[in-house]
Amino acid sequence: MPPFRSNAPSRARSRAYPGRPGRMRRRAGMTIIEVLFAIVILSGVMLSMARFGQAFTRASRNAATLALASDLAAARVEMIKGHADYATIVASYDADVETSADATANPSMVGSDGYTRTTRAVRTVSDTTDFVTVTVTVTAAELTAPVAKTVLIAANP
Repeated sequence: MPPFRSNAPSRARSRAYPGRPGRMRRRAGMTIIEVLFAIVILSGVMLSMARFGQAFTRASRNAATLALASDLAAARVEMIKGHADYATIVASYDADVETSADATANPSMVGSDGYTRTTRAVRTVSDTTDFVTVTVTVTAAELTAPVAKTVLIAANP
């Protein structure tokens, strides 16, 4: 038995172009609701990108500041490790405070405005050991926490 077919016009035909049965009318553009929805989504994306850009800039600036402080501390530690006379390390460097404004800073801190480098040297002597603990701490207003580098220098037997 063949399927039942109605002679009544279907909904698709009622929206069709006159004279062209079975073809749907094309939409000419977007509705105002679709445009507003797209604007809301685009605004949210743009705000998120602006926040990400600010956070990225702040993180980059903090990383550069931290790297400079670490370099200043490491340079001082390496200079002290090369000190020729072990017996005078504590007398030469303990409680030494240098700023970027000091022309006598060793090694130089030129170009590191606002940084302060403090050196602490403590000698530990016992029956079996003899070493100096050197800690160099760098501070600056831009740093959230001081940067410290520590090294142990053993006496030559």
